[in-house]
Amino acid sequence: MVFLFAVFTGIPEMSFLRFLRPLRPIFAIGALGLVILAATGRFRKVVASPIGKVLVIFTFWFMLCVPLSIWRGGSFGVFVDTWSKSFLAYVLTAGLISTAVQEKKVFHTIGYSCGLLACIALAARNYDVEGRLSAGGRYSNANDLAWTLLIGLIFLGFLFLRGKRINKAVAILLMIPVLIAIAKTGSRTALLGAGMLFLYVFFQASASAKARLIIATPVLLFALLLVVPSQLRERYTTLFRTQSMTTAQVEASGSSAARLELLKDSITMTIMHPLVGVGPGNFMVAQQNLALARGEPFGLWHVTHNTYTELSSEMGIPGLAIYVIFLFQCWKTLAIILRRRGVSEEVLLMAQTLRAALVVLATVAFFDSYGYNANIPILAGLITALSFIAHSQRIANKIASKSVENAPSLPEPAFEPAWSGSPY
Repeated sequence: MVFLFAVFTGIPEMSFLRFLRPLRPIFAIGALGLVILAATGRFRKVVASPIGKVLVIFTFWFMLCVPLSIWRGGSFGVFVDTWSKSFLAYVLTAGLISTAVQEKKVFHTIGYSCGLLACIALAARNYDVEGRLSAGGRYSNANDLAWTLLIGLIFLGFLFLRGKRINKAVAILLMIPVLIAIAKTGSRTALLGAGMLFLYVFFQASASAKARLIIATPVLLFALLLVVPSQLRERYTTLFRTQSMTTAQVEASGSSAARLELLKDSITMTIMHPLVGVGPGNFMVAQQNLALARGEPFGLWHVTHNTYTELSSEMGIPGLAIYVIFLFQCWKTLAIILRRRGVSEEVLLMAQTLRAALVVLATVAFFDSYGYNANIPILAGLITALSFIAHSQRIANKIASKSVENAPSLPEPAFEPAWSGSPY
């Protein structure tokens, strides 16, 4: 819980706690958790799970791509500073959670952490030149902040549905700053992810809940528009129109055009380097070389803004294939939990929550680069841990039902004949 709180709030990496950076608190907490995990003997079970096996294969492929990259030092740095921590986050999350009560506490921790992150971002008022909100540290990019808060919103929804009265009140109070902060990031990626989340919840909801969603959603959107600066409202409208645009809309449209150019270049690199790519973390360098080869003065120096082409261009088609299998395995594991009987209602709701997060993740992955981000392996770790919990519950229920079936039947009670004589 402490580890996930540190990751999702990003507090140890924020500017007002910069004196903690040399101590690397998140790494220290993770290392301690790894020692505890090794003592429990669950490490092997975690990496041998269906999701764990795919991540291990992805890690080995990552290591193979490093010496074959166009800039080995850059790829090695991404492996050490980013992916190794992401893999560690998966192992810790999947291995240290062993009961439904613990998983529920972790769900609450993520929801509270994202609520606190939204409050910190709004209080710090850290806006860039375009008026977009960020939080510094690992959330210095507005898009990273937005999609993390969107995931946190899902966990706050679980807190509202399964929490006590005080938990429901806290969830509602935290949802307000989370929604405002997401709106103020100006992230069109988060807007699309929120739209996909709405559709998922709508089709899963009952008829009465669908009616409430239809009424409440327009009211909520109108309220959010009132708190969003005009330049961000104009930025959002570029998703729907491209003519007669204002200055802010032109800037946002230019960002969209740059993303399209980056997408084309990432596909080109995939075709040019189909086996191992240009190396993890090397897209910007390779795109610069590609731009110079076309006669352009310089490259765009941005990530691909598409997780799938990020992986295909940097780790080749095999790297992308492994990652897609990883996402599919996460979905399949949740489907198995939801399809089988013998698990508690709370576990089923946890699986629904994680599936909603996975739907949002797969959507936003088309519009930003999160291939090595730690939040994704953390969600996978929660899914793996939940599969272990569901399996244990099914076994316990089977044993209980067999015990009832095999219990010896009690003999029929013997009845004394009715007394026919007079007591006098």
